[in-house]
Amino acid sequence: MRINFEERAGSLVAAGGIIWAARVATQNTSSLWDFSITQPGPLEVCALGIMVWLHAKWRRSIKV
Repeated sequence: MRINFEERAGSLVAAGGIIWAARVATQNTSSLWDFSITQPGPLEVCALGIMVWLHAKWRRSIKV
């Protein structure tokens, strides 16, 4: 996989996770005061995107 594609895909997945988390958090505004997002999916998607993006940055740093 090309490094540029991996960077872009990782950042898009992380952005999608953030948007999904914001949507879930704002569906029930009373849960905003408790800081409890009941669905575990959005945070894992965001973390996965960040990990893919960091892996691409690591690959770029070791490239000779």
